[in-house]
Parts: sequence; structure tokens; C-alpha cells
Amino acid sequence: MPEASRKPAHVVHVTEAPLGGVVSYLDELLGAQLRSDPDMRIDLITPEINRDALSDLDGDNFRMIAFDYGGRSPLALMKLAATTLRHVRRTRPDILHIHSTFAGAAIRVLKPLMPKRTRVIYCPHGWAFARTGSGLSRRGFAAIERGLARCCDSIVCISDHERREAGAHGIPSDRLVVVENGISPRASVSTPTERQGTRRLIAFAGRFDRQKGFDTFLDVMRQLRDEADAIAIGSIITSKGDMPEIPDNVQILGWQSRAAVFDLYRRADLLLVPSRWEGFGLVAAEAMQAGTAVFASCVGGLQDIVLDGETGRLFEPDDAAGIVRLIRMASDDDLTRFGRNGRNRYLARYTAERMAADMAALYAALLRQDAGHRDARHRFQE
Repeated sequence: MPEASRKPAHVVHVTEAPLGGVVSYLDELLGAQLRSDPDMRIDLITPEINRDALSDLDGDNFRMIAFDYGGRSPLALMKLAATTLRHVRRTRPDILHIHSTFAGAAIRVLKPLMPKRTRVIYCPHGWAFARTGSGLSRRGFAAIERGLARCCDSIVCISDHERREAGAHGIPSDRLVVVENGISPRASVSTPTERQGTRRLIAFAGRFDRQKGFDTFLDVMRQLRDEADAIAIGSIITSKGDMPEIPDNVQILGWQSRAAVFDLYRRADLLLVPSRWEGFGLVAAEAMQAGTAVFASCVGGLQDIVLDGETGRLFEPDDAAGIVRLIRMASDDDLTRFGRNGRNRYLARYTAERMAADMAALYAALLRQDAGHRDARHRFQE
């Protein structure tokens, strides 16, 4: 079969996730796919709330199908699944690429109703069974994922840690493929701006939710007092309740453009990522691209991204006092060295072009496999 015939002509991406890391991932992946293969048609089914964050995705071959975000209720997920099924049955894409746990659960069960030629890929962006909760709930999520693994052709793990977790919970290894996240190069990357005084500038970027450890971040800043200032980009999305009390040394900017996020990374002395769980931890790779030191929880994919003592520091989640000690121990020379090493690690491992190339290879392998099955059936019928 000619190589050109193995490339997908039409890919549909779908997610129910609002803002945050999954949306940044889609911005990077789809942008790189559109640049690397301008002949490929890409559709994205996503909540309307994500439209502004994905405004850089454009072109004759790109279409966004936005829907009102109604949370992750059963009814909302059923509507998303029905919308996706109608679109796939009408357009018959080569690849259906599903992102995040809830979309994956709602849509994969409908695979028998989809065109047989459409290959289904699922990316959990962090396993539900690896999150906090009772042992019973984690075992329940793991059982669901094991069952649904047979309802897709491949499962993309965004870190090797995520792949190891899947294997430990019995998800078939022959379905698992690691394609690490990547970040596009930013032309304005420069040395962080020098500031007057001795106060450190600490950055936080992401949802102000329990998963991201926003409460731990605030506790760290309360303990640092006049030793540091912080700028936080994001807002509450999935956690319940009002915004907690914000210390005087923390400035909240709300959601900003990705250009503004990268500008913050370049200005900051370090990025603080006190997450309680992460499939990957995209903000860590973003900060490394900007040449900024990363201090992160020793959880999930963050353990693969951040090299302790080389590109930043790793710490146990919820340990605000321990984080404060690490920040106080780090000299200016340490932070400069962490940022320089992180930038080099980004260039070697976490570019968007590498991510898009790895994903293209997966798509091609699935389509070759499908073509081989069709050829075998044809020969058998003859």
C-alpha cells in the first residue's frame, strides 16, 4: 500500500473538559497537526467555554463544533455522546480521538454503532483510579477502564508514569501507547526580567481546584509573607465553594491568553505546581520551554518531567512547610541553573513537533492495521 494512503484524511477530536490542561494540550496538538499536514481535515467537538482559549486554531481544514457546557452530569455526557455519534456517522472520519475520562466513558461504549473504518483512540489525561478517593471508588474506576479498553483501538498515555499505572491496574498493554505532551516554541523566550529588591516572584497557572493544589499554593504564600510575591492565572472550575481568602502577596489574574501565561513564566523565578495528581503536568513543560525553574509535587507525570535538583525540585503533595523550605534553600544561581537545564530538556523531549510526529505515526499504524484486515478479508472472500 502506498505510504500516502496510510495518512488520515479526516480526524475528529472530542472532549468535555473545560479550560485547563486538556484544552492547552489540544491547542498544542491540533496546532502542530494543522502545521505538519495542511491537507488533513480536523474537527473538534468541545465546550463553548473553550472557544477563546482555542482561538489560534484556524484554517480551511479546521472546524470547531462547540456546545454549551453543562458540567459532567449524566445527561450532559449523554448529549455529548449523541452529538459525537451523529457527527461520526455523518462524516465517517478515519480517526476519532477522544480526550479525558468522562468523554471517554460516554463515547467509547458507542463504538459498535460507529463506521467500521473509523479508528477510535482514547487519551485519559490522567487516570480516574489514580486520583484521591476511597479504595472502593478507585477499584471501581479501574474496572470500568478495563472494560472500556476493548471499546477503542488504542489508548494514548501522556507519560510513561500513566502507562505504568494502567498496567498495574490490569489495562491491556497491547492497547497502550506513550505519546508525551509537547509545547510549541515561543519566539519571545528570553531570560527572566530582572526586578528590584529581593522578593521572589512565584507563578501558578491552572484551575484553582483541589487537584491542582491551589489551597497548598496559598498556604505556601502565607508562610513566605514578605519573602515572595505570586501571580496566579486561572480560576475555580470543578471544585465547589467560593474562592478562598487570598493572601496580600498573591495577585489573581483569572484566565489569560497563552501568550500572557508564557510571559508570566519568563518573568517568574519559579513555577509552583503543588498538584495532588497529574497525568502529565503540561504547565511544567511550558515553564521549562520558557527557561523557568519548576517546583512540583512528586506525583504522576510530573515525576517524569521535573528532574529533582537539575530542572527544579520535587516535593510531597500537601507539604506546604516542606515547599517553603525548598524555596528558601534555592539560591538565585540554583534557579538560573534549573531554568537553563529545563530549557535544554524541553528542546530534547517536549516539543509539539515531536508530539505531532509521534501521533501521526500512531494514526498511520492503526490505518495500516485496518487496511491489512480489509485485504485479508478480501483475499479470504476470493
